[in-house]
Amino acid sequence: MQQLYLTRRNLLTLLSKLDRRAEGEHTKCTLVKCDMIHPKYPSSDVIYVTAVEDADYYIDRKAGVVYPADEPKAK
Repeated sequence: MQQLYLTRRNLLTLLSKLDRRAEGEHTKCTLVKCDMIHPKYPSSDVIYVTAVEDADYYIDRKAGVVYPADEPKAK
């Protein structure tokens, strides 16, 4: 099993990239995670994390169940 650790800063950066793309800015909406020496949260390999809009990802199916308190508010 592999695990990816994203900090709040990472998550906010990805959301910022999505917002900037929606405003017409050129961005691939991707972070590269490659901290293989972190003592507590190492990556197992170089990992590319790409954010996509819900409308693009869930174009042909419904989103899965999310714990009600964690359900994001739709924009």
